Amino acid sequence: MQTFETNAYLMNIHDDLLIEFKVKKNATLQSEDVWESRSQSMNHIPGKKFFVLFEGEDNATISGDARRAGASEEYSQHVAALAMFSNKSYERIIGSLFLKINKPIVPTKFFDDRDEAIAWLKIQSLKLPQ
Repeated sequence: MQTFETNAYLMNIHDDLLIEFKVKKNATLQSEDVWESRSQSMNHIPGKKFFVLFEGEDNATISGDARRAGASEEYSQHVAALAMFSNKSYERIIGSLFLKINKPIVPTKFFDDRDEAIAWLKIQSLKLPQ
């Protein structure tokens, strides 16, 4: 496993292509953070598509530009599936809005149970051609 950390996020990349991406407490994720994390993951394991578990710590926020970057075709070229996790009701609302407004082009689902999110990502990984 490889870990990358900035002021805004903590990202763990597992050998099975699972990325655990967590926006840090009181941080606001910006589009430049999204692109930086994409570069880090692509450089760590080049030529592969990743399965991303996305969550935020207390008072973490995501800018509109970051949401648009994360749903973009360019960013999505290296993502096979995205599971968003939170057990906070206001984050579920934001996650639903992301799905409806930004319309990610990769399979994307919101979960209130972390284990269910990871299980869904593992099922998605089985759907990729080997």
